Amino acid sequence: MAASCEKILHQSVLELDNKQANVTLTPKYIAVEHIAKHKQGEGGMLDVKMTTIQCQVIPLEEVIAVQPHTANIAKDKFKMRNGGALYQAVELQPMHPTLFDVYIIKRAPKHRWRQKMLTFACKDHVTCSQWVEKIRDEIFAPGGKRPRQLLVFVNPFGGKKKAPKVFEKVRPTFDLAGVTMNVIETERQYHARDILQTYDLSTVDGVMCVGGDGTFSEVLNGLLNRSNKDEGIAQTFRHQPARPPLRIGVIPAGSTDSVVCSTIGTNDPLTSALQIIIGDSVGVDVNALYKQEQFVKYSVTMTSYGYYGDLLADSERLRWMGPKRYNWSGFKKIVMNKAYEGEVSFLPAEKSNGHPRDGTTCYTGCVVCQRAGKEAELANKALSKCASAPAFGSLNPDGWRTVSGKFVAINSVTVSCRCPLTPEGMSPYSHLGDGCMDLILVSDCSRVDYLRHMARIPRQGADQFDFNFIQVYRVREFQFRPAFDPEEEGGEEEGQAAEEEDLRSRSDGAASLSSTGGSQKSLKHSPSQNSVWNCDGEVIDHPKLHLQVHCQQVQLFARGVENHNMQEPEKCPVCCNPCSRC
Repeated sequence: MAASCEKILHQSVLELDNKQANVTLTPKYIAVEHIAKHKQGEGGMLDVKMTTIQCQVIPLEEVIAVQPHTANIAKDKFKMRNGGALYQAVELQPMHPTLFDVYIIKRAPKHRWRQKMLTFACKDHVTCSQWVEKIRDEIFAPGGKRPRQLLVFVNPFGGKKKAPKVFEKVRPTFDLAGVTMNVIETERQYHARDILQTYDLSTVDGVMCVGGDGTFSEVLNGLLNRSNKDEGIAQTFRHQPARPPLRIGVIPAGSTDSVVCSTIGTNDPLTSALQIIIGDSVGVDVNALYKQEQFVKYSVTMTSYGYYGDLLADSERLRWMGPKRYNWSGFKKIVMNKAYEGEVSFLPAEKSNGHPRDGTTCYTGCVVCQRAGKEAELANKALSKCASAPAFGSLNPDGWRTVSGKFVAINSVTVSCRCPLTPEGMSPYSHLGDGCMDLILVSDCSRVDYLRHMARIPRQGADQFDFNFIQVYRVREFQFRPAFDPEEEGGEEEGQAAEEEDLRSRSDGAASLSSTGGSQKSLKHSPSQNSVWNCDGEVIDHPKLHLQVHCQQVQLFARGVENHNMQEPEKCPVCCNPCSRC
C-alpha cells in the first residue's frame, strides 16, 4: 500500500456490499479501497494477492450519522394454543452488532441532496464498536461546526400554511443525526423576534426557522436586535450592527423562498435540513434601512419601490386568494403602468467588485466573497478602535452619484433572489457576501417594454437589463427622495395642486385622443402620489428611504450554490490519487 498523505486514525478490512474493502479513517475522510483477490502459482504453489480495483472517498463533513446495525437471532421456539388455533412463537434475543451504518450525502439533480446508507460488516462486535466510536469522535469533535442544540420556530400561518407538515417530514433526519431541538410554533407576527430578545442563547448552537422569507426576516431582525442590545449598540443612523453569535438555518415552507434558493440553489426542505445538520456556513450581507434617518429594520433579499411595492400593497388586501394573489396583483399593476418621480443617490462600489452584468456567478467558495469577507474583518477591527462611526455627511461627497426622473421600479437586490419562478434570480450575478447591493433603476416606459423586461427574468441566460430604460449599478448604499415628500412642509399642498393639474391634462388629452383617433399611450399616474417599499415581503409606506449594506453580517447554515461543472474528484487520503466519491 502506498504511503498515506494524511494521518490514519483507524484502519481495517471490512465488507461493503458483500465485497471486501480496506477501510481507512482520517481526520477528513473515510477511504474505501475495494479489494480483488488474484490467485497465482508456480510449481504447484498457490499465492493469493490482494489488489485494489476501486477507491471511493467519503468526506467526513458529509457524513450525516453513524449507527450500529442491530440484528436479532431466534433464542427459542414454542407453541401456543388460543382456542382452536395453534401458533408457533419465536422469542428474539438481541446480539452484539457486527454491522454499522454510515449515512452520507448523495447529490441529486437540481442542487438537491438526499441521504444514502452504507452498511459495513466487521469480523466481530469489538471492531464494529471501535469504528462507530471513532467516526462519531471525528464528526462531533469539540469546536466542530455541527449544531447539537437548535432553537426552532415553526410558522403555521405563512405561505401555503404547510410549515408544520414540512417540519414533520424533516424532523426524523435531525433525530437520526442526534440534533436536539426546542420547537416553538409561532402564534402571531413578531412572536419569534420577541422571544429572541430574552431567550438564553448560550444553550443552543443555532436558530432554525420553518417558513418563508418573512419568517426568516423576523428571526434575522430578532437576532441582530438582540446582539446590538447585548453589545450596547444603539441603532442610530448608519450604525455598525453587532454580528450575532449564532447561525440561522431555514427550512423552506413559503411562497417564494428566495433566501434558501439563493444560498443553496433549491427550495427543497431535505436539502436545507442536511446542510444544517452537517453545519455548513456561509456569510450573507445585510442591509440596514432608515426612513428620515430613523432605523426601520434589517433586510437580506430585495427592497423595491414602484411596481413591486404596489404589487405587495395590493396583494395584502387579497390574502384570501392565497399565493395566487401575487399573480393577480401583478397583472393589475402592469395594466396601470404607474411611474413615480424622485431622485436616487448612491455610492458606487469599487470597480474590483464587478458589475451586475459581468457574468460572474456566486458559487460555493466564491473568491469575490472570500476577499470581501477578509476586508470586512479588517474594517470592523479598525472601526472598533474608533469612538463612533462616521456620519453620513463625513463620507466622500464626490463619490456619490444621482439619477433623477420617473421610475416604474427601483429595485435593490442584496442576493440573487432566486426562486422557482426565476431560477437565476432578479440579479443573477449578485453575490451573497461581497458587501454590495445591485441597484436596478427602471425608468418610465410603456407597458409593452416593461413586459419585455419581465419576460426575460425567468429565462435562463437572458439579459433582463439589456434595455435603454434600465440602469444597473453595484453600490454600497443608496437613498431615494420622492419628488413630493409628505413629511416636508408644503409638500402636501404642492402635491394636491400637481394632482389637479395632472387630472386636467388627462381630461384634455383624453378628449383630444377621442376626437383625433391618435395612437394609445401608456397612462401616467399623478406625480403627487408616492408608491410604497416592498422590503422582504413587508410594506414600508414611507417613500423616503436610505439603505446601507453590511458585509457578511450574519452566517447562515448553507453551503452556497454548488457549481457541479467545476467539481474535481477527491484525492484518496491513502494513495493520494484522485478517487470517486461514494
